[in-house]
Amino acid sequence: MKLLILIWMYLSTPLTMEEDKILLNTRSAFQEIKSEEDIESIYRINVEEAELDNRNVIRAYQAAATCMKAEYVFSSVSKLKYFKRGKKKLETLIANDKSVEKVYLRLLIQLNIPRLLNYYQEIEGDIVFLETHLADALINSTYKQTMIKNLVSVADKKEIKDILLQIKIENS
Repeated sequence: MKLLILIWMYLSTPLTMEEDKILLNTRSAFQEIKSEEDIESIYRINVEEAELDNRNVIRAYQAAATCMKAEYVFSSVSKLKYFKRGKKKLETLIANDKSVEKVYLRLLIQLNIPRLLNYYQEIEGDIVFLETHLADALINSTYKQTMIKNLVSVADKKEIKDILLQIKIENS
């Protein structure tokens, strides 16, 4: 039995590394969005090739990218359509399984959009969630630092920036 477990672990390791690579590529692509084509490249990521546990996180990045696509279209109607579609998908993903990265993406969007879009009700709760769960999240510390840096860069209130900067990224 032990031999079978060792063989299974050996054979599954390359697949796991490849599947994790999909999430890493998604994170990287999201951080580098500078155009509509960059957003389209996130849509083309094949979620089904990712590790099962990471699929909905990748879908959350795709949903956030949909919200961001509003920046790259001309029509006000199209802007609102993309924002609402991405928001709805992201909220559904969070409702089904709340996780640090999904909450980070929602908070990033809430802090980055005009207040008149009426999407700011979860800011306080999302910050508390990150304060409570970021240190224990299975995310490398470099990416955790990137998450905090991004949130601070879009926060418009000093008190929010100060709170975000106090969030621990690693347990002591």
